[in-house]
Amino acid sequence: MTLFSLVFKQMRQRSLSTCLTLVSVLLGVALTIAIMILQREASDLFTQKDYGYELIVGPPKGSKLQLVLNTVYHLDLSPGNVPYDLYEDLSRKSPPPPGRHDFRAWVRTAIPFMVGDSYNGNRIVGTSPQMFGYDDDGKPVQGDKFQYRKDRSFELAAGRIFGPRKFEAVLGSDVAVKEKFNLYDPKLSEEQNEQRHAVLQATHGVLLHGGIPDIHKPKWHVVGILKTTHTSNDRVLFIPFISLYAIEEHNEGMIEQDLINKNYDPNTHSVEQNMAWLGEEGFDPGRLSPKMRRRFGLEGPTTKPTTQEDVAPAAGELLKSSTPPAAPAKAAAPSGDDDEPAYELDKNGDIQPFLPQSAWELSAILIKARSAKDAAGNDLPGIAAQQLDYYFRVNNEASAANPAQVMRDFFDTFLSGWSWVLLIIAFLVTIVAGVGILVSIYNSVTARRREIAILRALGATRARVLTLICTEAGLIGLIGGILGFVAGHACGIVESAILNYHEGQGIAWWTFSQWEFIFLAAVVVLAVLAGLVPALKAYMTPVATNLISE
Repeated sequence: MTLFSLVFKQMRQRSLSTCLTLVSVLLGVALTIAIMILQREASDLFTQKDYGYELIVGPPKGSKLQLVLNTVYHLDLSPGNVPYDLYEDLSRKSPPPPGRHDFRAWVRTAIPFMVGDSYNGNRIVGTSPQMFGYDDDGKPVQGDKFQYRKDRSFELAAGRIFGPRKFEAVLGSDVAVKEKFNLYDPKLSEEQNEQRHAVLQATHGVLLHGGIPDIHKPKWHVVGILKTTHTSNDRVLFIPFISLYAIEEHNEGMIEQDLINKNYDPNTHSVEQNMAWLGEEGFDPGRLSPKMRRRFGLEGPTTKPTTQEDVAPAAGELLKSSTPPAAPAKAAAPSGDDDEPAYELDKNGDIQPFLPQSAWELSAILIKARSAKDAAGNDLPGIAAQQLDYYFRVNNEASAANPAQVMRDFFDTFLSGWSWVLLIIAFLVTIVAGVGILVSIYNSVTARRREIAILRALGATRARVLTLICTEAGLIGLIGGILGFVAGHACGIVESAILNYHEGQGIAWWTFSQWEFIFLAAVVVLAVLAGLVPALKAYMTPVATNLISE
């Protein structure tokens, strides 16, 4: 009878004990593998270096970590706003006006980013068609197409990109499936499209559990759905950032912000002074909401301007209307004294916010920097980004965060240590499983002393008995380790699903690292060493004494 035949025979005879020992090894290995996957992938997840952009420009005050979490992973609250004219400067393709900085040598692409609203707990992001590689006319951008990761750009799975001044939305793949959205069909009525879930309304802020939703009146038509990116963008609803200025609450909030920035208190000034200040800042008193009119001490009903010159100016270079605005079309009908529309539509259906452009703000600006060149003409990646970062560090206009650097520092400071603690615990569990192998086989050897003595009497050498016991322990470790290896990666599927649900991005659970195979080999070695103690006991078993029947 061969060595392995004897081993398997002994394992079958002690099937219950063998199975329990295999389970203990399986659990220990599975736990360790699952933690190794999480440690490896979490590091890659939070310290990824393949962002498609180098900098995120945000408010001068606040944490860079908060800015990155809010912008890249759509977590936490926005740390504040930056003025819209900074975005104009960063995205400018022609020489700037006097007094403004020229960023053209540093910036290749600038993408506006605005947050503040949600839909059923899913983040709504205001941006421009350029984020998806299209210009304001709906044509694909030639050349510098925005990338959310290196060499990876957004692609449409269905529909089209929203217009820059339309109440339209493009959805991430996950939120489209989760909320069961359909594309808007212009052949159907508004009511029919609402019934088939092709229209959405935004909730102000993020609704807390048990809170009462504050739903904005404007309605966005779902015109496009993106392909899956396996990032947090899959659970985001994208709309034109211009449309966010058409919401009355946002309008009022930005006026209040402008008052704070300019250190102006309407309560300490006369009505005439308030009217003069509003005129200087570009606000039309006739287009203020009743709440804002009372804020500035103005009385009487609102009066809409009758000339098109009084309409709030169009956006900057990248958002100029293709045709001159005509007489305003009818906007959303007010339902109450303090609930009037903050915009009107021109003949093309383009949004014309009442809020003057001087008061517009953004949550952040995504920057793809240019590559500097050395004397020989070779690219020097990162130089322009460093210069732009330094520019914002020496002035108080805004701050710039390198997402790769911020998340690497965050992981090294807060997550790396805890992942090693979990890994050490998993190793200890595996050692306990090894001790289980030792105890199981030791008890087996004690119960099989007579069988071992018979083997010795039939010609088996001490070395063969030693090899028999160690082989049995090694097989238990190998089989339990392989099963645990598979179970560990199965746990990785669960980990990926949980991270994807909460963070909007999963992990590559199907990939392997050399350390996993090294650990599996170490488990087998540990099992053999655990079997060495009972093997030595069998090795020393006296034949004559144990052949005598008890």
